[in-house]
Amino acid sequence: MMILKKYIQAIGIWILIIPLAILNGGLRETVFVKLGDVALPLSGIILSFSIFLVAYLLIPKIKDCTVKDYILFGIIWFFLTNLFDLSMYLSEGGGFRDLLNSYHFSKGNLWFLVVMTTLFSPIIVSKIKKQSKED
Repeated sequence: MMILKKYIQAIGIWILIIPLAILNGGLRETVFVKLGDVALPLSGIILSFSIFLVAYLLIPKIKDCTVKDYILFGIIWFFLTNLFDLSMYLSEGGGFRDLLNSYHFSKGNLWFLVVMTTLFSPIIVSKIKKQSKED
């Protein structure tokens, strides 16, 4: 039961990222778009930072985690993030090809950075927190 609780908490933390992503998209489309080509990369950097910050603040609150747990949290977040993004494309009449196209840097899209941040933030945070306890 304790193992399941950890994963439910990790998914709950990921759910908190959704409003940040939506707000970030709104900010990009209303404010950053006026900056021209820098809007999309700036948005990707801000979202990646926001994801890491949420992980940094909340992942340590999940008790009794192993390295394996942190790795699995990241994998779960990675898949949930891509499923969420795919669902957004589908709701707008797009599809899987649109999701794959978002991984291309050619137009300044830093989606790859965003999903790598979701994948690696839990394990990086665990290493940072472990090191700070040792100092």
